[in-house]
Amino acid sequence: MSQAELEGQTLPRPRRRKDQEGWWQKHGISLVAVLVFLGLWQLSGLFLNPILLSTPVAVIRDWFQIALNGYLFIGLLEGFREMLIGLFFGVVVGITVGILMGRYQALDRILSPYVNFFNATPLIVIIPLVIIWIGITVNARIFLVFMITLWPMLLNTVSGIKNVPKGYMEVGQAFGFSERELIRKVAIPAAVPYILAGARVAAGLSIIGMIVGEMEISFFGLGMMLSTYGASFQTGHFFAVVLTSSIFGIVNVSILKWIQRRWFPWIAGTAGQNT
Repeated sequence: MSQAELEGQTLPRPRRRKDQEGWWQKHGISLVAVLVFLGLWQLSGLFLNPILLSTPVAVIRDWFQIALNGYLFIGLLEGFREMLIGLFFGVVVGITVGILMGRYQALDRILSPYVNFFNATPLIVIIPLVIIWIGITVNARIFLVFMITLWPMLLNTVSGIKNVPKGYMEVGQAFGFSERELIRKVAIPAAVPYILAGARVAAGLSIIGMIVGEMEISFFGLGMMLSTYGASFQTGHFFAVVLTSSIFGIVNVSILKWIQRRWFPWIAGTAGQNT
């Protein structure tokens, strides 16, 4: 090709990859929205009684106050232990039963009415029964976390197993896989996106289960602090505890997102997600 022909051509510009975009392009709008919200919230303190709505500055001040006296972290650590145990059993039982229900139609028909019933039952209505059966103990609070995390984990796993492409199973059968191998090597890997989605929902709900359990079946912890500060109209302290529990939940979900990016990066590619 001659020099004139080369000069007459326009070379394509290199495409800028999304992961090379600056921090501002990715998070600028969200940051501005948060700052505007906090600014308006702070300005509301000029017009509203602090008992009704404490300002962000007052909330941060009160957060440091309850953090420095140790009450916040003592309650957080105890609740974290109970939450992890309940979440662990909810995930394990949910995945196990979900795989069986998704794979075996007869078992699905037997258990579905009970699963749908308990999934539709508000957690708060079973608390009196939990107190009667288990008492005001650590096990009762763990049980509440288990109950609230079980159903999203189970239902997402069932959906994942049922939506495994038929062709995948046929290929496994062609290779001579046994039923156990079909489940372990074909069905479960194909259902991983559904299972991880259920785990993220369960991780968020586990915070709710922990807080509700501490409010109703405890004399300490974040839930008890919320009840105490709310009853005594300490709005700044109340929002400080709410902020702590919210950050706690965000950390839980972020850890699961990191696990997905680290060990299951193909999920984002197949789903067209931008992670």
